[in-house]
Amino acid sequence: MIIRSGVEGKNVLEISREIVKDKGLNDLPGSTFRELTQYRGIGEAKAGRMLAVFEFSKRLAEEEVKPGEKIFGLDDVIGHLNPEMKRLEREELRALHLNNANELIVEETVFQGTLDEVRIEPREVAKSCLKNNTGGLILAHNHPGGDPDPSEADITVTERVKSSLKELGISLVDHVIVGKYDEASLKRRGYL
Repeated sequence: MIIRSGVEGKNVLEISREIVKDKGLNDLPGSTFRELTQYRGIGEAKAGRMLAVFEFSKRLAEEEVKPGEKIFGLDDVIGHLNPEMKRLEREELRALHLNNANELIVEETVFQGTLDEVRIEPREVAKSCLKNNTGGLILAHNHPGGDPDPSEADITVTERVKSSLKELGISLVDHVIVGKYDEASLKRRGYL
């Protein structure tokens, strides 16, 4: 629909398939103007339309929770974090700091890791909570490999963080793991 027409010897579906095969659906929205115009049948106008659609889709997907807004449930968290976190190439731990009325105070990146691991230190998480006057905390990290199922290490560190925060009067509301196509809530799975 966006490309509209093909070129001699190549119809619109063939052009589309070639681009998706080369770029993949997840990486396609990150394409540059120059990359798109390298494909036979994609001129400046078509590349511009494609980039406009990618940007529009990105903005629609990022239903951002702003400081002061209430977080009513897991869907709010996922809608806020998932669009960006599922595209990260390395593991990253984010913290959503909430006040006692479940209003977002601030979101911050607490740790950045490697391709398959992020080291989570309960002491640093607690320090961040005290700095932000946190009443409740939602942790989220991504699994770049795609599978959001929690590992033993994820479960163990979540228990350690929960225990250290409890001593400070701060509740760990949830720990969400974002995969490429799905997410997992440790609360929903009974670990919190």
